[in-house]
Order: sequence, then structure tokens, then C-alpha cells
Amino acid sequence: MPYIAPEVIQEVKRMDLLTYLKSYEPYELVRFSGNVYTIKTHDSLKISNGKWMWWSRGIGGRSDLDYLIKVKGYAFLDAVQTIAGQAAIEPPVSPPAEKSIEKSCYCQSLTIAIKRWFPI
Repeated sequence: MPYIAPEVIQEVKRMDLLTYLKSYEPYELVRFSGNVYTIKTHDSLKISNGKWMWWSRGIGGRSDLDYLIKVKGYAFLDAVQTIAGQAAIEPPVSPPAEKSIEKSCYCQSLTIAIKRWFPI
């Protein structure tokens, strides 16, 4: 059984869920209202003021460690290693953004065509 120093566990518990999601799963994070956030996969999970609550399940917590264990089903050691960066698990990659270049080119060519037909 691997040993994890108590100092590492304390450092892992310091990170709140909002900071964790912004760093490792930004595509999951959705602003609900004001300073309240939710996540795409569980819309009844609300994050606010350093705490989170999954209302449909009646569970909550403060840290990212609580979230990985209670919501994602990680074992304690796996959750600590994931957060501490000691595991071989890489943070998920966010989906690619839409290409706005194509849209801007289309808009520019449309503007040119309109100016040819309707000179001002």
C-alpha cells in the first residue's frame, strides 16, 4: 500500500472544487448565477463560497478531494495522487473551439459582395 505524507494530504485538501474545475476540467464548469457554478454532467451540483452540494443526492463537501471521492467514485489514494499530480492520469483535454476564421472570412466576402451590388 503506497504511503502519502500527511503534508501532501493537507495541501490537496486546501484546493476548493471551483479552483480544481477551472484548472483540470474547465469544459465542465457552467456559471449558474452570480458566484454560483454548476457542472454540465450534474446540473444539481452547485458550487458556491468554497463549498459544493449535490442536491439530488444529498451530499456535499468543501474540497476537490471530497468531489473526486463522493461524485466521481475515486478511491482515496487515487484521488490524492490525481490532485497532487503523482498519478499517470493526465488532466482531460478540453474540446477544440470553433474556428472563427471561417466565419470572419465568410462575413468579409459577404460584405464585399453587398458593397458591389449596393454602393453607398
